[in-house]
Amino acid sequence: MLNIDYFISRLEELMDNHQLSAAAFAEKIGVQRSSVSHILSKRNKPSLEFILKINAAFDSIGLDWLLLEAPKTSNTPLPAQSELQKTSDPSGTEIKNLPSSESLPISTTDEVVQIIQLYQDGSFRTFSPKS
Repeated sequence: MLNIDYFISRLEELMDNHQLSAAAFAEKIGVQRSSVSHILSKRNKPSLEFILKINAAFDSIGLDWLLLEAPKTSNTPLPAQSELQKTSDPSGTEIKNLPSSESLPISTTDEVVQIIQLYQDGSFRTFSPKS
């Protein structure tokens, strides 16, 4: 679920970094100025179309930066460099610094509900275990 306060803070940060007023921002992404105003005032929530227009207009940001909060710090230490493995995504691009499954704590009481693969182009695939 979208954290609207976080999204608005990112939107404001984006506008500040590019020195855009709400009207100029609306023009840049191709929406009405009232749409931006209503989202900033929390009157409306952003539509998927609105979010995708922001993503298309600003090459320097990704959807993850715009939508996802950084995870809260935990007491679990980061794995040592020697515990990290290399893997590749379906396109053959090497992905580095993924912890090996042996270094992650695994609970035998929790059931896997869903696995999500995220790709750099913004696409994703989901997998759910069969019942």
